[in-house]
Amino acid sequence: MTRIFLEHILRYDEKVVLDKDNSHYISSVLRMREGEEVMLVGSDGKEAVSEVETITKNEVTLHITSVRDNESEPRLNITLYQSVSKGERMDLTIQKSVELGVSTIVPVWSSRCVVKKDAVIGNSSKNDRWQKIALEAARQSGRGKVPEVTDGMKFEQALKKAASECDLVLFPWEEAKGLTLKGALSDKPLNNIGIFIGPEGGFSEEEAEIAKENGAVPVTLGKRILRTETAGPAVLSMLLFHDEL
Repeated sequence: MTRIFLEHILRYDEKVVLDKDNSHYISSVLRMREGEEVMLVGSDGKEAVSEVETITKNEVTLHITSVRDNESEPRLNITLYQSVSKGERMDLTIQKSVELGVSTIVPVWSSRCVVKKDAVIGNSSKNDRWQKIALEAARQSGRGKVPEVTDGMKFEQALKKAASECDLVLFPWEEAKGLTLKGALSDKPLNNIGIFIGPEGGFSEEEAEIAKENGAVPVTLGKRILRTETAGPAVLSMLLFHDEL
């Protein structure tokens, strides 16, 4: 069922008038008709089954027929601090991370990033594009919210943010020895986890030392070295397997 995210709490029997962009999506992109059903998701994460009552190119009116809790959101709040990779690699990382259950994605500029700093820091058009990718992935995967893709930030700034917000900050690094991802997960309940993923060239030794100084935990992901677009979704899968299954 088509999924539309709204910024207010939804009520049973309510009539909802969609904004211009969502109306265009329903009428012109999907070519839906009166009587078809649309799944609305409110600001509180609850889902509402609704029926198209009236439809024009610029305005669609829906009638909510039932409201229920969304059961797809993970318990863990996971923030992916992703060093920005080139071209479609970053797009793929965002798409798959949202599908898997990431809460927030922070684009990071680190020393070995192939892309220039100006493409990461203060680039609102690129950030808007990444947010649209997150929206489409959230629709496809039945999420109860659209994960935020924040403004880009420098590596050390991102480390400070993670240290202040997360119970555990993981630093997967190909030079890490001994401590595995599983070994880094403590027995006490964790609610907020941060993951730092390097760019195509990986993190430098200097960055690894700075990360440790800021409380991040270097871990190994095994015997094979993963590509930057694979590593983030792989860690997400491992964490959610550990927590949910």
